[in-house]
Amino acid sequence: MTTLPNLRTKVSRRLEDTANAHWSTTELDDLINEARMDMWQLVRRVNPSILPMETHTFTWTADTRSNRATASDTDFDIYLVSMTETTEAISANNLPIPLPRIPYEEVNRGSVTRPLFHENHKHYGGLTPGTEWTYSGVDGGTSVSNSWAAGSSSQIYAWAMQGVNLFLSPVPRSDIQIQVEYIKPFDAVSGTSEIFDTANAMFRPWESIIELGAVLAAKGRSDEQTDPVMAQWQYKMDMFLKWLEQREITGTPTVVLNGF
Repeated sequence: MTTLPNLRTKVSRRLEDTANAHWSTTELDDLINEARMDMWQLVRRVNPSILPMETHTFTWTADTRSNRATASDTDFDIYLVSMTETTEAISANNLPIPLPRIPYEEVNRGSVTRPLFHENHKHYGGLTPGTEWTYSGVDGGTSVSNSWAAGSSSQIYAWAMQGVNLFLSPVPRSDIQIQVEYIKPFDAVSGTSEIFDTANAMFRPWESIIELGAVLAAKGRSDEQTDPVMAQWQYKMDMFLKWLEQREITGTPTVVLNGF
């Protein structure tokens, strides 16, 4: 577990500037946060499934066309937008059900069509109370959609994004509860903060990449034909990429109905 002062000291040593005569502590902190952001952008591109998910749950007021997708974040990737049957607290009896996404150009253009995926049609759950979560067969008698029960309000709406704003189509005529699940960049570290907090503890073995990245950013271009810091950074980065590729990626294959 490395804190910002710990890593700053390591960077200063590699720069042979432990007195911070050339690079101030403020500059080094900025470079460390820059290296952390570079790592996040890499993870976001290669395997975002390992990043912790943020949740924003709020009441969408009736007759409102759009809302901010998150409370305050401006850089994010949305994974799911869901709604509950009521505006009561989320519970086993009021679960958030994912809504389909549509292009912004399709907002309010027409009704929402159900996707042609096998699991969105008759599959799990019976209509008889107490059998909602039982397997009823692909075409089994009383089986219903895996996404929700027949007649659910979640089958009415779809969502679209434009900038940081979330749009629902059609515009809700009554209050509904929306839950947005998304990933966002690492929070900047300052003071005596840990380089990677508990939520991102899986990246702690790779803190040396942050250290080397900050050193390279401080040095700029090297006049040496082979920069040892660059060589170490490249070696660590190669191992990190292999680790990312071996991590489990969220998602399961889907089967398209009537796909030719």
